[in-house]
Amino acid sequence: MDIIQLHYFIVAAEQEHMTKASEILSLSQSALSRSITSLESELGVPLFDRKNRKILLNRYGKAFLEDAKKIVNQVEISKENLKELVHPNAGNIAISFVHSLGLHYIPTLLIDFQKTNPGHSITLREDNAEVIVNDLLTNEIDFGFATQFKSFSDLAYHPIFKEKIVLITSLDHHFVNKKSIKMSDLTNEDFIHYNSDTELRKLIDTHFSEKNINLNIAYDGLEINSIIGLVAANMGVALAPDSVIQNVSHVARIPISDFNVWRTIYLIHKKEGFISKAALYFKDFMLSYHGENCNKAI
Repeated sequence: MDIIQLHYFIVAAEQEHMTKASEILSLSQSALSRSITSLESELGVPLFDRKNRKILLNRYGKAFLEDAKKIVNQVEISKENLKELVHPNAGNIAISFVHSLGLHYIPTLLIDFQKTNPGHSITLREDNAEVIVNDLLTNEIDFGFATQFKSFSDLAYHPIFKEKIVLITSLDHHFVNKKSIKMSDLTNEDFIHYNSDTELRKLIDTHFSEKNINLNIAYDGLEINSIIGLVAANMGVALAPDSVIQNVSHVARIPISDFNVWRTIYLIHKKEGFISKAALYFKDFMLSYHGENCNKAI
């Protein structure tokens, strides 16, 4: 059974005449008859009472006609919905981003995009890099904004910007009066840390482990908003991406002389497979937005 068979059946049922139905469908009577016979065979019941070329729905046909119309109508609705989703000027783009980009970068990006593309709708998700990659590979989203924690051959990685990881403290912390500190100075401080499954946590831990420096972790398993709040309340210190604190006035940024750690954020998407015109338009916007540095995928 397919949509074409259902369409043929509906027309024949409404016309109650094989000749008229075949003319409307631009189909030979024999082809129309074969299609309906095949449908009846699959359903296991006759749908019409026949008398020459005149056909009348029986009780099985009347019951099935209502369902057939619902099915065909729903398919048409779904087709129209898909057209809207992929329309280049009014389509939907599904993106996901790591939590730390949600404070400043993503809101700024979306404001700039929708100023020039008001017809597009954006579906947003927020998660860690591993989940984002999985969603890309399973076609749950169009684009991901994350670090490159692993390289997957099915994905294209466009580096869009690099940012330094910096120390943040409260405005009342004693580090505020210093021009800079060293990594070892953090051993005596309560440290506020990220969730263990985040790439930012792994990046920070790796660099301190290489220097054999142990952090006194007072709170961990947190996301960036909570970390900034605890730091501002002088509950401890933390390391954060520079872009996150650009517009945060209630914490201080403290230089660490022997800590020079950066992370790269990538625009990630599948290399092959279907991508809507709206998503392609967003990709072109992104590459233009960040300039030549991200024009080449890794």
